[in-house]
Amino acid sequence: MPDTGAKHATQSTWQMLMAQSGEHAPPMMLEPHTVWFHGSPFRLAILRAGSTVTPVMDLARAFAHKPANVSMTIRERDGERTVIIDHDGKLDGYLYKVLVEDPREDMQQHPGSGLALGEEMLTTRDLPVEFIEELPLGGG
Repeated sequence: MPDTGAKHATQSTWQMLMAQSGEHAPPMMLEPHTVWFHGSPFRLAILRAGSTVTPVMDLARAFAHKPANVSMTIRERDGERTVIIDHDGKLDGYLYKVLVEDPREDMQQHPGSGLALGEEMLTTRDLPVEFIEELPLGGG
């Protein structure tokens, strides 16, 4: 796929979101959000408008199992950041890359999210997805 400047649009969206204030968790990712993921217990070709997406692949993996509870611990040591995600999901799942064309048009901040700005977004229209991997319960 040719570079159409989508990375630049994503970076300015990320910078705009990071500049907003509010009560949110510390960011899991420090780099710009350029790739978006969705986890689901269902096989998908299209992700429906209103679905949750995240740039944090491991968070999407956890949500694929449909947990009632998710906990995240961010550890920093010697300049390295590690995010540990635990969940109580009980279903096998699938991980998808969401094919976002224009982040400013295709997504909006999830209004009920306690995550850092830009780390839990809602799709504003149906978007195609690319299958990445199966996620058997207990496999990660």
